[in-house]
Amino acid sequence: MEQRVDNALSLLGLAKNEKKVFLDLIKNGKSSALEISKRTSIHRTNVYDTLRELITKGLAFEFVENDKKLFISKSPEKLADHAEEIKKEVVSVIPYFKDLHRADSSTESVIMSKGTFALREALNGLLDSNEPISIYGATKDAPESFGVAFLDDFHKRRVEKKILMRHIYHYDAPERILKLNKLKHTEARHLPKKYYSAVSTAICGDTVLLIIFTQPVSLIKIQNKAIAESYNKYFEILWAKSSI
Repeated sequence: MEQRVDNALSLLGLAKNEKKVFLDLIKNGKSSALEISKRTSIHRTNVYDTLRELITKGLAFEFVENDKKLFISKSPEKLADHAEEIKKEVVSVIPYFKDLHRADSSTESVIMSKGTFALREALNGLLDSNEPISIYGATKDAPESFGVAFLDDFHKRRVEKKILMRHIYHYDAPERILKLNKLKHTEARHLPKKYYSAVSTAICGDTVLLIIFTQPVSLIKIQNKAIAESYNKYFEILWAKSSI
């Protein structure tokens, strides 16, 4: 859950100190900058700067009580309001970006990106091809990295489109495998510990996604038919060695 909270706050544009101070205020209620500084180990000057950022974003406010300046977080529900404001700002400039955008006719590319949003976007993009999806090196922590709600929605849409997805998980994910095998158009297996990989690889059509679960998560997207075919052949070898 801590990872999901961190990802959510990152998607809302909160920096490292902003996340620490906001969570501290949520847990402890009204506090002085000094109290926050002691609990978070952030220098008091930096705490003031961070509080100003949170106030600007509408996530905290200051007030005076007994001649003492105190700070308190807004209601957690305000996070949804903040997310909605971000969405409105982005939607408002999309027409401008469309005017600037020049479509790339190339069918081959290698793109590197970071962060949960890029990861989700790449996975959603696989559904557009309406082709089978294969993934190996899957980790039991993937739901936390993607977001449980996101993955549940992804699989719901995938099943509705009748897209087959085969997963080869690490040896330590029996519960995840059991859950996936209950879905339609879905197969999940695992490999012995000796086949452990720090990289999850997804193949769909002419696209290969290499997912490295660092902080933040890193992604390499390769669009090349020959490369995708090679990865698919390797997947089939692993699939033959895997078991439920």
